[in-house]
Amino acid sequence: MKGVSRGRGGTATSHSKELVSVSYMYALCAHTGLNLSDPVIDNDGVDVTLRGKGYTGYAWTKPKLDIQLKCTRFKRSNLDFKNGTLSYLLKKENYDELTDTSYPSILVINTVPRIQENWVQQNNHSIGLRYGCYWYSLMGEQKLVRGSKALKIPLSQKLTPEATLWLMEQAASKKIITNTGGVYV
Repeated sequence: MKGVSRGRGGTATSHSKELVSVSYMYALCAHTGLNLSDPVIDNDGVDVTLRGKGYTGYAWTKPKLDIQLKCTRFKRSNLDFKNGTLSYLLKKENYDELTDTSYPSILVINTVPRIQENWVQQNNHSIGLRYGCYWYSLMGEQKLVRGSKALKIPLSQKLTPEATLWLMEQAASKKIITNTGGVYV
């Protein structure tokens, strides 16, 4: 296909972005003890679902959190260090799918280096994914009339193991997930 960016192995770069984003999610699950499933067909904006178990004392003992993954190459123009935000332009169809309050869902933006060969670093002791993921909730927001919306995602909302477990607690409590600026209490 003409005009499609491809990695050295021949896979479209967009598919490689999906793989690195899913790999990040699997690594978080390995750390937190959560489970991950991904739908065979993505026709409702869900790329992966995190699943918890044993949440005794919560509304749901087996909470689920749907996640829409987006991967973008790092650009200084998307980062506002003064205000501590990452800008991301989200299309209406993706935006609207995340506004529903009947089930917990979030957007996760994975930033990667501009050069594909730098996305994964390996040495004799470890393998690491660069740079990282940030989460953002649109639950309860109004659907867009048309077009896209520029989101300002707090850099403090990095998708860490602590943040992931907090998000699952919100899902288990049947709470609407709100953006916290990285404070998890």
